[in-house]
Amino acid sequence: MAILEIFKSQNLDFSSSFLDWRLLFLASIPISLIYYFFGRTKSDGIDISRYSHIPQPATADPQRGHWAWLEQIAVAGDVRRAFDEMLYEQCIKMDFPPVLLVDMRPVEKFLLLLIFDNDIAEQVTKASKQFSTSMPKHPSIQGLAPLVGARSLVTTDGDEWKALRKRILPGMAPTHLLSLVGAILDKTETFIELMEEKAKTGEEIRLEEYTTNLVFDIIGIVTFNMDLNAQIEGKQSDVLLTYRALSQVFNKRPFGAVWWKEYFTKNEFEIRRLDKKLDGILKEEIKKQHKALLAGADTTDRSVATLSLHGIDKLTPEILQQTSDTLRGFLFAGHDTTSILLQWCFYELHRRPASAKDLKDELDEVFGLDASPTSVVEQLRGPDAGKLLARLPYTDAVIKEALRLHPPGTTARMTPKGSGSSITLPDGQRLVIDGLCVTPRAYVIQRHPKIFGETRDDFMPERWLGEAGAKIPDSAFRPYERGPRRCTGSELANLEVRIILAAVARRFEFVKVGQGELDLDEKGLPQLDEKGYYKTKSTMFSTYLVTCKPVDGMQSKVKIKGRDTKKG
Repeated sequence: MAILEIFKSQNLDFSSSFLDWRLLFLASIPISLIYYFFGRTKSDGIDISRYSHIPQPATADPQRGHWAWLEQIAVAGDVRRAFDEMLYEQCIKMDFPPVLLVDMRPVEKFLLLLIFDNDIAEQVTKASKQFSTSMPKHPSIQGLAPLVGARSLVTTDGDEWKALRKRILPGMAPTHLLSLVGAILDKTETFIELMEEKAKTGEEIRLEEYTTNLVFDIIGIVTFNMDLNAQIEGKQSDVLLTYRALSQVFNKRPFGAVWWKEYFTKNEFEIRRLDKKLDGILKEEIKKQHKALLAGADTTDRSVATLSLHGIDKLTPEILQQTSDTLRGFLFAGHDTTSILLQWCFYELHRRPASAKDLKDELDEVFGLDASPTSVVEQLRGPDAGKLLARLPYTDAVIKEALRLHPPGTTARMTPKGSGSSITLPDGQRLVIDGLCVTPRAYVIQRHPKIFGETRDDFMPERWLGEAGAKIPDSAFRPYERGPRRCTGSELANLEVRIILAAVARRFEFVKVGQGELDLDEKGLPQLDEKGYYKTKSTMFSTYLVTCKPVDGMQSKVKIKGRDTKKG
């Protein structure tokens, strides 16, 4: 199967009803302009032989680079699995090289330097004399602009990024985050009500839809004090509906699309329309909050948007655009990664009963033997919420282990040609990396045998506790990446998941259906393997849709714990 067919199988749209129209349009352009178009977008003439000293997966073809190898590794398993899972399989075969250079021509016109070693990854993401905020983001990150904003914390660099981050940081301060516990609990209670209903009906659900709506609700309050009503059908806000529609059409973009080929397609028209609409909605909200601040309104609104506008007397077009894009970035990162994390936490606890018991024991000790969500919620609404949440080391370890095994994404950097930037391999070899797309692969780094040994693929939260946890290098855990560009909202995400697990983990069992479901015996009971995990009929895995998501949306049934599953 050709690799383009593989991407088609992942529901990526390669068709265009505007093909004839585009041909007529191009035919009307002077030959010199067409030459300019193609000259600007053609490859820089990569000479792969210059990089023969860097490990490569195979001999690169002069025209197709390593594309044949990419096709081979894709069809070696389920073609829907994420690229990082394919890379991990290859790393095992190649005995984990520290780096791997991949030529993705003709789809991408730059070379990828994949990093699989935690110490080398640290060299890329730490601050240096040359790059005070670490190596710059690769220009390809702008391809995500409709989802994360063209001038947000995700996409900007240098002084612009520093100034923007300084404005945003008050909204992510630990003391401020604790003030958000009540809002998180409000939305968690709605989630609990929905899960109670699904447990009664016994119907199958895509857990992804419910965790995503829950986290959207939370991020709406946190980001701009707006109730998105994501969990209430028929009452969902225009912000949510617009962003969701934008995400859906964005995911239809062809892999490796060339902008001038796609610009006039129906899908790109729709992306631009929704992009503009969302920008307008966000800017109106920003203007309203800024006006209230200037009027001296005594408001309890402590949203990221409001905090970032303090001290700004004039809302210039530049500040307005930066703030709009940053809120968009929070909408994306805040809902997507946290929803994915919740799904994997629930699945791994379902698959390993010992971890579910250890979590229950900790929650029993901290919140008492009443396992009802109401009891936990009431306690967390009290003045001791911070102290209670600080007494959950095993809950934190569950979160950390789920992030280790299933990181939602990574980063991509590039240093300018001629800058002389380099990395040093474990054997002391120095590699100049100017012009390369340098990308640490968290999925491989966090399963590397030199750090995590024979249990690297096992869900073991206890590995993060006590002396064992202290021995794991900080650089070997990078789901939110590291260094100055570490995800600003990571502590918010961990707080959300900690609260949600505390409230629901003792009440509900999310029973996997389909991919990755438990292999029951003739009595309908789960079977333990030699490591203490329930046997499954197949392996659960992630697929790539901007980030790495559970392949089937975590199709599940909701059960009340302690209830006879045969009786529902």
